[in-house]
Amino acid sequence: MKVLVTGSSGFIGFHLIKKLLNSGHEVVGIDDHNDYYNPDLKLKRLALLESKNFSFHLLDINNMSINDKNFDLAINLAAQAGVRVTKEKEYLYESSNVTGFKSFCNFCRKKNINKILYASSSSVYSETNKEKFSEDATMLEPKSIYGKSKLSNEIYATEFIKSYEASMIGLRFFSVYGPFGRPDMAYYSFAKGIKERRIISLNNEGNMYRDMTFIDDIVEGILGAIDYVFNLENDSRNEVFNLGNDAPIKTSYLLHKIEDIIGIKALIHHSKTENEHQITHADITKAKNLLGYQPKVSFEDGIERFLDWHRHYENI
Repeated sequence: MKVLVTGSSGFIGFHLIKKLLNSGHEVVGIDDHNDYYNPDLKLKRLALLESKNFSFHLLDINNMSINDKNFDLAINLAAQAGVRVTKEKEYLYESSNVTGFKSFCNFCRKKNINKILYASSSSVYSETNKEKFSEDATMLEPKSIYGKSKLSNEIYATEFIKSYEASMIGLRFFSVYGPFGRPDMAYYSFAKGIKERRIISLNNEGNMYRDMTFIDDIVEGILGAIDYVFNLENDSRNEVFNLGNDAPIKTSYLLHKIEDIIGIKALIHHSKTENEHQITHADITKAKNLLGYQPKVSFEDGIERFLDWHRHYENI
């Protein structure tokens, strides 16, 4: 199988491509290596993907000018990630996530790719929900610009397949973490801040909960979605799935767990944020039933595995 992956040097893209290559597939990667976080980490990931079955293009998603063809599948993971960016960079949500996704879809049309997966987010859900986030029952009302950009992708995908016969799967990721993860994520910044004896900003007294999902489980979920999209009986449909862990972790517990493992107490500054959910909790019933999705890595095991990696690679 020949697969196109955008955001190939990103956290999820890197781990997914490693798995695809190990399974004997051919992969073409696209990434712009922007400086949202240290590009050295992206270059390190890219170097570890070296293979005769992997080719890479340094391109912006809005300029996917490549000659490769005969793709069996396209996966869009490229995006401006995170709910917190500086005011000066908020435009990237529009250019990378909204306009960029449209560019990706048009590329698929041009290359006649009709099996498509794309990254969405738990941030599309409403804050008012008090139960698990369900694909079919929970109101969609994002609080953040990031969440709104991801919801726009889902809406656009539904419109896109009205004029182009394709099967599209949107994957709502829940707080993905693990080795080679994003340094802007809380678990990563907590670990680095504690080791460097820096003051850590703890939002909302640490009383938020996140459905933290280990990267290996996310990759297995994506592979399940790939199998699913190839077994659909008809094209022209857009489905979404939650990929989470169904076990929210309190932010203060996350911090204390990292403190315990490292053996150093954190220096904490309390702050407030208003554009994030108080809790995210994935209902993964649909993914279990249709994708064979079953998270296997507990938070305790996953954070140990991340910190073991971090001890060796923290200076990337």
